Amino acid sequence: MKEEQIILKGLQQGSEQAYKDLFTAYFSDLVLYANHFIKNQAAAEDIVQDFFITLWFEKKFSNIENGLESYLYRSLHNTCLNHLRNEQRKQEKLLHMTIEKDSSPTLTTELEDKEREYNQLYQALHKLPEQCKQVFTLCCLQDMKYQEAADYLGISINTVRTQMGRAYKILRNSLDSKSFLNLLFLRFLK
Repeated sequence: MKEEQIILKGLQQGSEQAYKDLFTAYFSDLVLYANHFIKNQAAAEDIVQDFFITLWFEKKFSNIENGLESYLYRSLHNTCLNHLRNEQRKQEKLLHMTIEKDSSPTLTTELEDKEREYNQLYQALHKLPEQCKQVFTLCCLQDMKYQEAADYLGISINTVRTQMGRAYKILRNSLDSKSFLNLLFLRFLK
């Protein structure tokens, strides 16, 4: 309990060492806790890492009243529930996109078209320059806002905007018009 208070006081004072101590003390236990909800070890680790990054950048340590540990577990619980909700929405969107009608003879053809579009998009994404690909992945596939992606990557928001414009231009030239419009539709549907 005393160590928890020392870490919390250090966090409230902006100490990077306190943040490192917090990470070291709680990371493994929080991953186990997140895995209890997510049922995917790798995803649980990613969620906890993102949780710590958000915790550091938002610096909401002064709001902690009922103890650091209970705050961490309660916040991570909410983060996991949000993740599960988002995953469910994504699955529903994919299901809705692939099954527009009841079983019809054209469903197989439609699924093959979707798979072809996916492969085309996947190949186009891997041809993007590295920073461009990182920014596009964070903003479009992980639903980060431009400012969040800029903070996460340690770059300016203008660089994020430039890289997103560059990504869209490259993808527009690499994809057929239907695939590119579907990509835009998915981006702005979120």
